[in-house]
Amino acid sequence: MQHLYDQIDRFHLLDIKNSTHPSMFTQEERYDILIIALPFKDKELKIDSCAFVFDASTYYYFDKTSQTFVDFKTMQTVYELLNEKTNTTMKMVASLHESIDWMEENLYENTHLNSFMRHWLGHKKDLARIHRLLSMAEETLEQFIESYLKEEDFLAIHFKDIHEHLERTNRSVFLAMDKLGNLYNFYTSRNNERMNKTIYLLTIMSGIFLPLNLIVGYFGMNTSGLPFSGLSNASVLVSGIILVCAFGMAGAIWSYRRLL
Repeated sequence: MQHLYDQIDRFHLLDIKNSTHPSMFTQEERYDILIIALPFKDKELKIDSCAFVFDASTYYYFDKTSQTFVDFKTMQTVYELLNEKTNTTMKMVASLHESIDWMEENLYENTHLNSFMRHWLGHKKDLARIHRLLSMAEETLEQFIESYLKEEDFLAIHFKDIHEHLERTNRSVFLAMDKLGNLYNFYTSRNNERMNKTIYLLTIMSGIFLPLNLIVGYFGMNTSGLPFSGLSNASVLVSGIILVCAFGMAGAIWSYRRLL
């Protein structure tokens, strides 16, 4: 395969060897280059970039593990490899949908979901990257199909099928992102409702105890001439006033709630 290294432009060779290079299709006088970058999941989201070089005689795949070109001989082998990579991507997106469905069920059942935002942000980031990769792969594969459509051994139906799978998977990614948006709105609404209830209870308690604090503070002043200061049962009277005020404020709040 040494002749390939001799005839391929060194900048194109760097693109071919780059394991994270985005999808691209370029045609030169002596060769064509097809790079399809698809996402896959291995603990975290990664990019699987497949590079092919086509010349007048055969089809080559660049094996990034051994850093050598492998002669695929037929377009059928190229299709089979890309189809396998596409199926892996489709399964990964389906797995993301299942995870999002699990989050949705837990939220709608009002189950406490630990680290919701961590899961949500992780899925959101992955789906955004997947969408970018699939969009570029779609566009690149479409250019490749249009360019090779008139070739005798070109498997037009096969590669159009891969293109349709990529489009469908990309639409599925859009649906997953939309569902994540709905889940976030529901999550924030539920949290806001809980916060409003907490604030409401605190407001009621403040409405009841603020007058009591005023009474206690008034009778607790270190001055002479306070009311009931000369009575032996003054503490009982003040306690009665406090209770009357507390029940009066609670009744006023309850009556106001009924009018709303």
